[in-house]
Amino acid sequence: MEVVLEEKSSSPEKMQTQPIPIPPEYPSEFDTRDYPHTVEIRKDKISAKYTGVGNHSNDFGSVRTNKPVPAGIQIYYFEVEIVNAGRQASIAVGFSTKDFPLTRQVGTAKNSTGYRGDDGKKYKDESAGQCYGPFFSTEDVIGCGISSHTNSVFFTKNGRSLSTAFEGVRGVFYPTVSLHSPDEMIRINLGDRPFKYDIEGHRADEKAKFDLMVQNTPVDEACLAPLVREYLAHSGYVNALKTFDEALGSDSEQHMMLTGLLPGGTTLGGSDTKMGASSSSKRVKHCLSGNAPKSRRQKKARAARHAEKSSGSKETNGDFKASKKGKDPFGLSRASDREAIRKLITGGKIGDAVELLRETFPSVIDDNLLFKMHCQQFVELMREGKSDAAIQFARGKLHAYKSLTPDENEHRCSVMGLVAYVDIENSPAAPLLSPSRRQDLAVEINAKIMIHLGLPPQSKLELLLRQLQASQEVLRECNHGMGAPFSLA
Repeated sequence: MEVVLEEKSSSPEKMQTQPIPIPPEYPSEFDTRDYPHTVEIRKDKISAKYTGVGNHSNDFGSVRTNKPVPAGIQIYYFEVEIVNAGRQASIAVGFSTKDFPLTRQVGTAKNSTGYRGDDGKKYKDESAGQCYGPFFSTEDVIGCGISSHTNSVFFTKNGRSLSTAFEGVRGVFYPTVSLHSPDEMIRINLGDRPFKYDIEGHRADEKAKFDLMVQNTPVDEACLAPLVREYLAHSGYVNALKTFDEALGSDSEQHMMLTGLLPGGTTLGGSDTKMGASSSSKRVKHCLSGNAPKSRRQKKARAARHAEKSSGSKETNGDFKASKKGKDPFGLSRASDREAIRKLITGGKIGDAVELLRETFPSVIDDNLLFKMHCQQFVELMREGKSDAAIQFARGKLHAYKSLTPDENEHRCSVMGLVAYVDIENSPAAPLLSPSRRQDLAVEINAKIMIHLGLPPQSKLELLLRQLQASQEVLRECNHGMGAPFSLA
């Protein structure tokens, strides 16, 4: 998150007098509880003046902000106005950690970086600086920024960039200013006023460079189509899989058989090799319409139980056993059943989904899953405005669950709390109506079915994304929590 520096008012006077709100997690002023006696912090808490003599290297007056640079942002930036350069203009601007000695110049002690005015040198963890930029004095504005993308520190002068000063900078840092000659006085801008430098443009440029680097990173594009195909097969998106392969100019069933994704003699529309494609299609149609005769459903249930026995799959306490080669490694022989269940859930027909799940995969259902489906069924009844039916359903189903965990009991209370609102779509409980809850339930049920079939609960594409997110989190931890959270946006 960046401090927004736009001011809606077109009046220059208002732009100068009305402060821009600083987010609470950002530094907002100097730390008035910890600073050396050679510095006077003014009442505004953003101005500081050197009151010492400045005879040696250990009587600097360094002041830092009340909070460190917040984690989770791409670039942090602040500016310092040189109100008075004093006798020598020996002012330094930069970053330091909490343990930095405030009687030293920022940049000359461990875990600090700085840019000094009377010699134009940059300093990092050492007393000997390196030539970097122009000198600065009274009325100049010096900016300092740190990037979590590149782990670099840069400086600006009067709105112009002075290029990258340091790389490989990691840690939790505080904006810091060091003063060292009589009458030196500065005023810090932590974002409550417009910056001289276009930091938003800088941020956009850096993001564009990073995005370009990612786009130019070489990958084996031949692996992309199989990843998408495996995801569609794993999730039971039968029609989407056929459409995908048609777009690629290949035949889904032939390709699956050749690559071992589909056992010989099985069609993508079929529930299993014995029941065939036409039987599966009829079962899906009847289930989605809710008009299947009871006797026919009983026949389907017997057929499904027979299919489960003949498949030889076993549940193993949440683990899965890899199917043998040529034994339907992606559950495509039962894809139409999984697709029908998913469509019912995402369409809000939870009761029909429960019935179909009992018919096709009865051993997948446990009390925990049934509880979640019943909770969602209650939500769907409330969504349809059937509050009386929902209350009766709660009395008959939800109330029957006695051995709930604290989290499950809290969820049941939240769900049943919908009856307290006249307009549930605009109530505090509105998140319960989010379509994502249907999708999450459908994904969880599909994962349980895949485990039951002896297959991985997650697709390779999902595992790839999880690995990428985990890698990004490890990198953030190594960088002391700095950097934006992982996002594909």
